[in-house]
Amino acid sequence: MSRQTGLKSGITGVITGASSGIGRATAVVLAERYQARLVLNARNKELLEETVSLVKKAGGSAQAVSGDISCREVAGELIDTCLASFGSIDLLVNNAGLAKPGPVTDLTPDDWHYVFNINFFGPLYAIYAALPHFLKQESGTIVNISSVAGKVSVPGSVCYAASKFALTGLSEGLAAELYSQGVDVITVCPGWVRTEFFSNVKVPDRRNPTVIASQNNLSGWLMRNILSMSSHDAACEIVKACNQGGSREVILTYPAVVLERLQGLCPSLLSLISRRYPAGRS
Repeated sequence: MSRQTGLKSGITGVITGASSGIGRATAVVLAERYQARLVLNARNKELLEETVSLVKKAGGSAQAVSGDISCREVAGELIDTCLASFGSIDLLVNNAGLAKPGPVTDLTPDDWHYVFNINFFGPLYAIYAALPHFLKQESGTIVNISSVAGKVSVPGSVCYAASKFALTGLSEGLAAELYSQGVDVITVCPGWVRTEFFSNVKVPDRRNPTVIASQNNLSGWLMRNILSMSSHDAACEIVKACNQGGSREVILTYPAVVLERLQGLCPSLLSLISRRYPAGRS
């Protein structure tokens, strides 16, 4: 079959975790460049409505559907709303995610269920809801926002990393399985992206890239220009990958690329380094 490439004007889609960070930035970039028509999801209704306003100002259309993406009914509602409001669905961006940092001994099995429900099962439910429509029309793009932690696991982030490893595995397998059926799957593995994520999961200021980047010193300059990227820049890379067409993996930030390459070329060295990384406390 011939594959369509390039995002079209008026593209329709669903973005989860759209109240801030990468999700919000991706919605705005799609509106600016393609007059996207979007259904946006997050748990915080007030912040979600702010994103809706930004999308409209940027030239797109948007509807807010607040709710917990780990509920299967919410995932179905997002897809149904997109179809009812815009008549089609071209794009699904699974961006919602959270972390429960700290040593494994500080966590409970309930903590693991909570993180996996959002980071893995939420995307899975949304994919199952959208996939029949993508397969029927023999086109569509699924974007799974994983993490470099879905490639390299370090102390203090084992629960988060495990959930992102699962999402990466799902995404890479789907990319191979669905490609011949016209469905692209983009796997995105960000490193440090300057968003509210780190504050939300109570990362200390001394280790929070968003806070460090605000400092007027060498550490701040390095964080702003080399070690991390803005949510807008991350969104531009994601949209670029979608526009290029074809299933692919996108690793964001230079340190993330180095870590991923090191894991592939010399995993024993990276393991030795990781053992010296402090796990911290939750």
